[in-house]
Amino acid sequence: MAMKLKLNEQTPRSSSTGVRRFVVTAVAVAASMVWAMPTKEEIRQVQPLVNELMSEHVKSYKSGKKSAKEVGDAAEGLANQAEQEAAKLVLIKGAVYYYSIAKEFDKAADILETIGTHISDISPSDVEELASMALANAGRGEAQRLRGILRTASEQVAAVKDIAACKVKLREKHRDPAVLRELADAYVRYGDWTRALKVFAVLEVKAAIYERNPDDAKDFNTLKAADYWWNFKAKDTYPYRIHAAALYRKAIDDGLATGLKKALAEKRIAEAEPLTQQSQDSGKTESAQQAAMAMKDRGKMFCVIDLSAGPDARKYPISYLSAEPSGGWANEYKTRKLVLRRIEPGAFIMGWNQGDGSHRVTFKKPFYLGVFEVTQKQYALVTGEKPSRFSGEMRPLDTISWEKLRGPADVYNWPEVKTVAPNTFIGRIRAKTGIAGFDLPTQAQWEYACRAGTTTDRYDGSKFNRDRFWNDSISHRYKLGRCAVNQKLKGYKEPNFVEKEKKRKPDGKGGFFEATTIVGMYPPNPWGLYDMYGNVMEMCLSQKYDFWGKDGEHPSGKVVKSGRALCGEPWDEPIIGSSRCYFVSPSRNCHSDVGFRLSLWLD
Repeated sequence: MAMKLKLNEQTPRSSSTGVRRFVVTAVAVAASMVWAMPTKEEIRQVQPLVNELMSEHVKSYKSGKKSAKEVGDAAEGLANQAEQEAAKLVLIKGAVYYYSIAKEFDKAADILETIGTHISDISPSDVEELASMALANAGRGEAQRLRGILRTASEQVAAVKDIAACKVKLREKHRDPAVLRELADAYVRYGDWTRALKVFAVLEVKAAIYERNPDDAKDFNTLKAADYWWNFKAKDTYPYRIHAAALYRKAIDDGLATGLKKALAEKRIAEAEPLTQQSQDSGKTESAQQAAMAMKDRGKMFCVIDLSAGPDARKYPISYLSAEPSGGWANEYKTRKLVLRRIEPGAFIMGWNQGDGSHRVTFKKPFYLGVFEVTQKQYALVTGEKPSRFSGEMRPLDTISWEKLRGPADVYNWPEVKTVAPNTFIGRIRAKTGIAGFDLPTQAQWEYACRAGTTTDRYDGSKFNRDRFWNDSISHRYKLGRCAVNQKLKGYKEPNFVEKEKKRKPDGKGGFFEATTIVGMYPPNPWGLYDMYGNVMEMCLSQKYDFWGKDGEHPSGKVVKSGRALCGEPWDEPIIGSSRCYFVSPSRNCHSDVGFRLSLWLD
């Protein structure tokens, strides 16, 4: 098992780049600044196992019975099966080596572009080493993708060194403007705009102050910020212009850029996206065209986001389905694709147990909500990161924070601020689909979709007694979702527990739970949404409030900004199906019982 080290104060936390999403490879996104690769001892321990598994393939290659490509395929296949990151790394190196011998440079590049989904703590220098090894057998004009990967990894390594050097200088020259500017520029080159903006704000750059909190720069707006970064003078202006292009798109969407200002913004967007094919008719970017085409199909039942291209994709294609596939939701909809269901307008009585404090909520517009909780594989394909406690591609993501989903809570404080940080999960989804409506659901949206037109406490018609939940029918807790009392249930038991979790046994009273389970293992609610009860609690946009609030579409009541709503019970809770709402601080990572479900708000 790979070592998991705490971040050193001098080492910036990984932040997958959204800034260079049009030109860099996925390695730049997946490469982490958490320097916790498998140790030499861990690699030494797994080497005999890998050697034995690969021995026949290597012998067949040496005797001419197998090609180098076939050996590379075998190594890649075993890497996908490996549980230990040390074994994954050894096998990936072998696959890259044999693909390079076979001059299958695209195959080698494919591995390097998705390496972040294999090794959680891969560093830029390790990617640089692998790319250099693969290029050893490449001739002039060959392996352009690999050369791009190597170039990007080398830039990442240089940025990491510059960040470290600047921090050393700042110990002696506290808040020195020249050093701070160097540090900010290094963060930009690495792709960490969150930290870059923080440093620029210290330097009193108004564009950065505005992006971190618009209220602190009231004479500024998105268009002015875009203009500033476009004209920013630095060693490498390109990442600033990519960032400016994202702001120009938002300025156009918000109606700030009109007439000639809009024409100039569109021109600059085109210049900043050299790999994006332009529309000959309108001059819109490809992502904007995609969003416009998708609008025609928004009346269909299901929206599907294709994440297959991984964290460095230039775009995520959107498609719409009129009905659930005839064979049901296959595993690809829990891994490579993310599916949302259309929720039609309507009204319901919101409030736990429909008692005191409940009120009527009316939705005037439809919205889409995830059929499943976002899984670990889906999150990794978007961000290149794997933060979950429980390992499993089709398990729900857990141990997540508001900052990772939307941005720092003190800056991206919904409902005052509707925008999100570009390097977050939702920021990436918005940028790569061209659709700004993706977000978390509000608590009202979540409860409306969960109840699915029913008026009882649970959507199956049963009543929930919060004071005597142990007298509740055990069948409900078995049937409605993953909870502490049903983790040994025949048919729902999952075989792939983490080893240490296998040793834990229920105590017969609902305690000593084991883990989450694969999404969609329990029956859906009447609207076809899975795991609305159990598995993980789901983070929502709504702020913590003392009472249910007034009637409305997205009621928030008396706002207490210290918390965000969590809906649905978790895997370690004996209560199931209560529509209960908890709250959590948005400023830190949550525990392994918190995940989320994606929503798409329609205009």
